[in-house]
Amino acid sequence: MAVRSLARALALGFTLVLLSAGCGSGSAPSVQLPAKPAVANSLPGSSTPRAHPSTRSVVLAAYQGYWQAYGAAARTQDITAARKLLRAYADAAFVSEVTAALPRLWAAHQIGYGYAVTHVLSVTRSGASALLHDCLDLSHLGTQDARTGRVLPGSFGLPTVNFYVTLTRSGGRWVVSKMQQVEVPCTP
Repeated sequence: MAVRSLARALALGFTLVLLSAGCGSGSAPSVQLPAKPAVANSLPGSSTPRAHPSTRSVVLAAYQGYWQAYGAAARTQDITAARKLLRAYADAAFVSEVTAALPRLWAAHQIGYGYAVTHVLSVTRSGASALLHDCLDLSHLGTQDARTGRVLPGSFGLPTVNFYVTLTRSGGRWVVSKMQQVEVPCTP
């Protein structure tokens, strides 16, 4: 019962502060993170310069990259490696916030399992910040027993979580700086 309660608390934490969860040591696994968005080339034979990707596509790539990095970070069992994975997709304050609970997760011999599915409803840019509205599906994101490999069925999140995400420009790239859940239902 305690394991199930911890697992449910972790799922709720994934939803609220994006993982206010619940030690292991070891090296971080090799993780394939998404490539930075490429600049589209113009048509062959055209003399026009390369077209720049839209702000929306770059913001979306940064946000989706954040979730892939978060999933990898929750499996590392190493806070330094977890923070390093997330720094490419989130600002320092947000990285500290979302990784604070990971040592408790790992101390309970649990690691992240699965993935989040984004359903971005809108992206609005205002200067050096963008507001992204997501009806996030966390039903594929939960925890796994690090010792046995058993996935904890009660640990998965909700299928529709209404989030507003602030991304800011930092060092020439978009990074997640804030996520706020809204208690109003959403539909992808």
